[in-house]
Formats: sequence, C-alpha cells, structure tokens
Amino acid sequence: MSKLNPLLQQIDSELHRYLAFDDTKKVQEHLAQVAPAAAKHIVSKISITELDVLQAISCASSLRIKELVAATYFPQGTVSKIVNRLVKKKLVKKYHQPNNKKDVYLKLTEHGCLVADLHEQYHTQKNQQLNQLGATFNNTDLIRLAQILHEINELREK
Repeated sequence: MSKLNPLLQQIDSELHRYLAFDDTKKVQEHLAQVAPAAAKHIVSKISITELDVLQAISCASSLRIKELVAATYFPQGTVSKIVNRLVKKKLVKKYHQPNNKKDVYLKLTEHGCLVADLHEQYHTQKNQQLNQLGATFNNTDLIRLAQILHEINELREK
C-alpha cells in the first residue's frame, strides 16, 4: 500500500472526524435551555433526524409524505417511522385534503412549530459562528477548500 501524503492524511482524518461527530446531546441541551417549560420534556428526547424532518415539514404549508421523502433523502420506510414518532410526540399532525383521501398530508402542531423554530435558531447561531470562522480566510482559500472537498467526494464515489 502506498503511503498517503501527510497533509492529505490529516485532511482525511479530519473528514472522518467530521463524519463521526454526533451533536445530538449538544442540540438537545441547547434546545432544553431555550425551550419554554412546557416543551422541555419534548426537546430532551428528540433525535437529529426527527429535527431534520420537522424542519422539512415546517418549510411547507402542506406537505405529502412522498414529498417529504424527496426533501429529506431518507427512504420511504424511515420517513414513515420518523413521522409516526413525531405524531406520537404530538409535534406533527397527519390529515387528508377534503378532495383527496388517498394522500396523507402533514403539518406541524403548535409544539412542532415551537421545536422547529428553536432548531432553526440553533442553526442560525451555528451559521453565524461558521461565517465568523470563514471570515478569517480569503475567498480564494475557501473556494480551493470547497474544490478539494468536492474532488475528494468524487474520488470516493467512483
């Protein structure tokens, strides 16, 4: 096996570290700190995938399950299980349109809207931090980094 350039090895290591990072506890703790008392029990038990699905639902006024599958890149079975958990937690409501009894539509409940808003605020804060970090580099450096990461992904997918 040929040796990997030490800088490329460091990049590879950092990418693996990024991929393996699980911020579920950190997100739950943040949401629990900022959530009203009535929602604290909900946010302490919510997963990142549930939050992602909530976010996707919150971006639409009415959303069919099959549209949610396309928006989240999760398989149909996974989306159905997540939606059922969110319904059980009273964060999402399923319903049918009066003129369409076949398709199941989704909308957030009041608590679902609250949790989605808190999650959005969390990401806004993280994006501000990332923008501050990005400001310490020039655009040429950021463009080159984006190209390198893209090309690494292209190699991995071949």
